[in-house]
Amino acid sequence: MSINQPQPSNPVVSKPRRILQIGYGSFGETHLRAWQQSGLDVDLTVAEPRSEARAAARMVAPGIATIADYRQALAASDAVDIVTPSDTHHDIAAAAIDAAKPALIEKPIVVTLAQARDLAKRAARTGTLVRGGFYFRYHPKSAALRQAIREGLLGKLRFISARFAGLKRTRADSGALLNDAVHFLDLLVWLLGQIPHSIYAVTRDHFGRGLEDFALLVLHFGDGVVAQLETGYVQPGRWPDAVVPGAITSKEIAVSGSEGSIEIDYAAETIVHRAVAHVRRTDTWQPEFRTVPPLEVPAADPIDVVAAEFREFIAAIDAQSGNGEDGLDGGVTLARLLEAAARSAATGNVVRLDSAS
Repeated sequence: MSINQPQPSNPVVSKPRRILQIGYGSFGETHLRAWQQSGLDVDLTVAEPRSEARAAARMVAPGIATIADYRQALAASDAVDIVTPSDTHHDIAAAAIDAAKPALIEKPIVVTLAQARDLAKRAARTGTLVRGGFYFRYHPKSAALRQAIREGLLGKLRFISARFAGLKRTRADSGALLNDAVHFLDLLVWLLGQIPHSIYAVTRDHFGRGLEDFALLVLHFGDGVVAQLETGYVQPGRWPDAVVPGAITSKEIAVSGSEGSIEIDYAAETIVHRAVAHVRRTDTWQPEFRTVPPLEVPAADPIDVVAAEFREFIAAIDAQSGNGEDGLDGGVTLARLLEAAARSAATGNVVRLDSAS
């Protein structure tokens, strides 16, 4: 199916970019609709082994090409979008990268540090662009928060509280760390421009399935910044989830500094800036608030955010961008953090992240 954006008069004749979306699970429909609404000139094929899922994709995009095995269309594709269960990512991505096909891989990219390093080596060898599907990097409210931090609007940063949790279904391919904590771990590194010095994690497996359904992380960054990240499926949430039917979740982050705080509630689409600094009054420190204009940031639903990911992905292909310092768009770094969190939870110890980790 070709999705064409308006062309200028006397256009240069070009073919739509051939995109192979591999997988049509719970987030596959969002990806397909995002490709449709991205404004990009693309010709889409969906590869999915389940016949009922292929039929569902054709309902969303009548006339779209669907196949059971992605290998049938890999050679003819210009780029791939991998939206399959996490434990299948490595093998599929390795095949795409070895074929020199630029790849967008949904979080957590891969499930182990060894797999991340393997993909990074393959990408370096073939010169192939790889991007991670790190949703919250592309949310406009995240961009506003990052700009505020970089401009010093909050002063010296002190504490970050992040919560990605609620009452929702578990996943068979991953626990709360790989499925949910991954989102805000990546967001923290992206916002601060650094990895934490150490991680301390507590996890629980209440359902006895061998995968954590609750995780609480404390991370120490440079300049004394401390972050707390809570995730899981057994805590109360506040809002119906926009992606997971029947779930009540909270997706919130609050960043505090010496000159104020910014709080984002992604589900409610709110962003609140409080300009406040503590001043000494005799023997106490009192908060002193200043009146500032509210931050005006447009709302964005999941399809808008994923479409922004796709536009950046295609722009990076056109610009022949690299894969960043760790060779996998932050994927190696993120895998290190996730493995450190799991190791901390297993041992009960703080895990330090140094060059030898």
